[in-house]
Amino acid sequence: MLAIFDLDETLIQGDSSQLFTEFLRAQEIERTDDALDKDRDFMSDYRQGRLNLQAYMEFSLAPLQGWHREQLNTLVSRFIDRVIASRVLPTGRERVAWHKAQGHRVLIISATGEHLVKPIAQHLGIEEGIGVEVEWRDGSLTGQIGPRRPFQEGKVAALREWLGRDQVTPEKTWFYSDSHNDLPLLEQVDFPVAVNPDPRLRQHAQKHGWQILTDSAALP
Repeated sequence: MLAIFDLDETLIQGDSSQLFTEFLRAQEIERTDDALDKDRDFMSDYRQGRLNLQAYMEFSLAPLQGWHREQLNTLVSRFIDRVIASRVLPTGRERVAWHKAQGHRVLIISATGEHLVKPIAQHLGIEEGIGVEVEWRDGSLTGQIGPRRPFQEGKVAALREWLGRDQVTPEKTWFYSDSHNDLPLLEQVDFPVAVNPDPRLRQHAQKHGWQILTDSAALP
């Protein structure tokens, strides 16, 4: 049995990549005058299903180009403690705990960079997380991305790659997501679940009788 979770607005309230840009701004690491406006424009494109993932990832990674792994890991850990921890959604935490109690394998697949997805997954008690592949050269972040791009149909491809690598053939699969961008994978699993769904996903879920969950975090 395999339970797959999207990350943003499914397990946490908000978009982790956008929150990270805001965090970099607060830390004076991101100093581009219009960075927040550009990020909002990218998120608007995402909601409309037309995000240029390559352009967005290059934009979000630019302030970190040349950073070493240990340096970046320390920064991301601080980001999780200060920003993400308070945004974990109770329903998401409960569903993860339920699946783990049943002995199901739990996996996050997100269109966010893996430098955020993997440590956030660990914070949530999930051992495995798949995000957009970021490239490293001689231990330093290049600011470019690799071929694994789990966005829209790319999530299906990323899951197939993961299943093939680990030689996993789950008897049943669940997938929890908030976004219509994830319909390609939602339509592949045995139990699709819409969590805080956007209007397009809500309409689709209602039409097909999918389970719908809603939740919010009690932010300070």
